Amino acid sequence: MYWPAFEFDYRLDLHRLMPHMAAIESYKQAATTRVLPPQWREQPNTAAAEAQEQLQQGNAAAARAWVSRRFAPGSPPVSLDDLLAMHQLVADPTNPECTPGTLRTLPVQVGRREVGGLHLGAPAERLPGLMQKYIQFINGGDSLRLHPVLYALVAHFFLVTIHPFGDANGRVSRLLTAGLLSRRGYNVHGGFYALSAYFYQNDIEYHTLLHRCWLNPLPFDLTAFVAFGIAGFVMELKSINSFLQMKLNRAGERDLLAPARRKNSVHLRR
Repeated sequence: MYWPAFEFDYRLDLHRLMPHMAAIESYKQAATTRVLPPQWREQPNTAAAEAQEQLQQGNAAAARAWVSRRFAPGSPPVSLDDLLAMHQLVADPTNPECTPGTLRTLPVQVGRREVGGLHLGAPAERLPGLMQKYIQFINGGDSLRLHPVLYALVAHFFLVTIHPFGDANGRVSRLLTAGLLSRRGYNVHGGFYALSAYFYQNDIEYHTLLHRCWLNPLPFDLTAFVAFGIAGFVMELKSINSFLQMKLNRAGERDLLAPARRKNSVHLRR
């Protein structure tokens, strides 16, 4: 990654992504419903446990609640203060290389051999200016015209690419993804688990796809990374859709059986 040449420039093969986008639209009701399967409303549960581990020392419940309040549909655009607030919620205050709620002042590199090598985050001295440009980029008209899921994934990619914090960059990026989806009306489990748990469960593939984007010539080709993210989103939508269909089927059965039940009740009273 050659930072002097960095730009917020990318490309997407929309033809290749069309089947993925069609899958999202086919489950649109599931993406916007407030009805959630009971296993997602009860504690403990697998998704909640994974998200708690994923946020590590951060307060997962407080982070989810903050995102839900801040990024309600129609809320103001995301700001740098929002990102710093998220970091304050999820960063480890005992980490000597990281001050919660502040941009890093030291170099940082991430990665390992099995995912493609190391990635060097943006130079610390460039972070204030880069983050202002990042906010302008994700609030700009071109970005906002993207489909909400594409928009959230592109925003996620560029934040983890810059790596503005000493720690918890992945956690902040996943929270931001949830917030951007929520702000655009996608309420999959409060906008939180739809992509967050999927990235966590498929950590090697997630980081491998990121590194491939970073290693290839600019502009970044985000097609494979976005397709991977959409696949996780659709998995969640299918799960919610199955629950909704079960609820509708049970309601239909009750309606069909209601006249017979009333008739039997009258007969018994006689």
